[in-house]
Amino acid sequence: MTDELSREELTAALGVLQEKGTEIEPALVDSLAQKIDHVVEQRFRAELALRKHQKSPDNSGARLALAIVSLALGIPLTAIAGEMGSLLGIVIAWVGIVIVNVAFNFGGGRTGR
Repeated sequence: MTDELSREELTAALGVLQEKGTEIEPALVDSLAQKIDHVVEQRFRAELALRKHQKSPDNSGARLALAIVSLALGIPLTAIAGEMGSLLGIVIAWVGIVIVNVAFNFGGGRTGR
């Protein structure tokens, strides 16, 4: 089967229908339906392959926003943990912020469109 349904094929099918009448109609309809299904499937697969190879949308704006929010939260968390006199608290707060940023930039922030 070819990947396109040509005008000539449709014209020929209509000519056979007019010539043979209703006795050929079910077979002709089934044949055309299979051909159309094949063409639609090929086009769908081509579009899917094209989308798979396209570059994912740029999310640099989301990265910048996350960086700003991370700093905005990190500074007060550092002050609070430092006021309590706990170096461990400061380290835990910043490790958490780093983990969120790494997760976003290396997997969690992709949209997958």
